[in-house]
Amino acid sequence: MGNSIAVLIGTSLLSFALITLVFFGLKALNKRKHPDKDEIKETNRQRREREKLKRQTTEKVTAYMKGEKSKDSENVPNGKRCGKYKKKNKKK
Repeated sequence: MGNSIAVLIGTSLLSFALITLVFFGLKALNKRKHPDKDEIKETNRQRREREKLKRQTTEKVTAYMKGEKSKDSENVPNGKRCGKYKKKNKKK
């Protein structure tokens, strides 16, 4: 009698754990397939930022190919700092 009760308790705990695991797994799968409005807004915002960055990059590349100076960069030849920023060697 005591052995059968232990088996009954063990199987019920195992089945409860399995049911809980399946429940939360299906809940996560459903949330992934059907996102909330807040999550959709977040992804739209990220998409807009990505498109803006892509647009800015294309503008910079086309400006460089045309030989135009870009608006937001410093006037520095070949991406290097000009002489006034270089360290001067002190005479000893």
